[in-house]
Amino acid sequence: MTHSETLAAQPPAQAKPLPVLTASRMKDARACMRLHRYRYEDGYRPAKDADTLRFGTLVHRGLEAWWRASGDLRLDAALGAMEGESDPYELAKARALLVGYHVKWAGEQIEVLAVEAEFRTALINPETGRPSRRWELGGKIDAVVRLADGRVAVVVHKTSSEDITPGSDYWTRLRLDGQVSVYFDGGRALGHEVEVCLYDVIGKPGQRPYKKAAEIKLKKDGTPYANQRLEDETPAEYGQRVAEEIASDPDRYYRRGDVVRLAEELNEARENTWQIGEVIAEARAKNRWPQNEGACKRFGRTCEFVSVCLREASLDDATRYRKLTVINEELSQPQSNP
Repeated sequence: MTHSETLAAQPPAQAKPLPVLTASRMKDARACMRLHRYRYEDGYRPAKDADTLRFGTLVHRGLEAWWRASGDLRLDAALGAMEGESDPYELAKARALLVGYHVKWAGEQIEVLAVEAEFRTALINPETGRPSRRWELGGKIDAVVRLADGRVAVVVHKTSSEDITPGSDYWTRLRLDGQVSVYFDGGRALGHEVEVCLYDVIGKPGQRPYKKAAEIKLKKDGTPYANQRLEDETPAEYGQRVAEEIASDPDRYYRRGDVVRLAEELNEARENTWQIGEVIAEARAKNRWPQNEGACKRFGRTCEFVSVCLREASLDDATRYRKLTVINEELSQPQSNP
């Protein structure tokens, strides 16, 4: 039996579904076991997402609608899916990005096979070839497509403030990105002969809305000096300014790249996945979740649980944290909590 056939096989019948090992869960566990405990064992999330996460979610919502629609309907679907955002400036920036995205990629010859494709499959022991009794491998793939050259690809959408030009560190890191490897197996478990990952990155514009001058300085005749804003920039004005910046250099904001996985790379990734599952299981058995102070600040933002680690806040504070009813909110299928 090939590895793809083994992945597609159902795990042994269980009294209840196994906990799901996702790429996000493994990423948190690698960063800090205490963070993993708060998020996936105790089941807490911040009551309010950080601005960067909220904006990424907004853009992702628009991208999902864009990929589900077709032809001339795509842009309207994407913009409509983002309506209702409470921050009008974030919405204006996201709309500008999606308009530019449509202009950049609408003409690509890509056949969409699935969007937001959820998978659950056996986690296979790389040494014995047997399914785990502790975990299932799972997740949700942004899209599965057939490229113009006939290859089947899993698509990963990302927004980033980093340099995303070819050859940058951003693309170098993808050669080891565990999420990509998991999605190769996930796509194959769904019945698609995945050959490549199409990494679809949108750069975040750095422009901020202009604000009214804190103090308006006047000339002797009572008129204000030039270059002082008398009013805040409106969301429409801000969106237009961002759109003009994007149009001036679209390649700075929209990049796609093929990320491949050789057989030996996938095998190594599967060994890593299995080992992470074992590490989490051991930590759970011993109820030991060591902190990693090196992870208190990642991606330019402070960990949302640092106040809990410092004993300055409690997980029971509903103004700060919310308790999940299921651990993996993004997955719709039945799942077991630890």
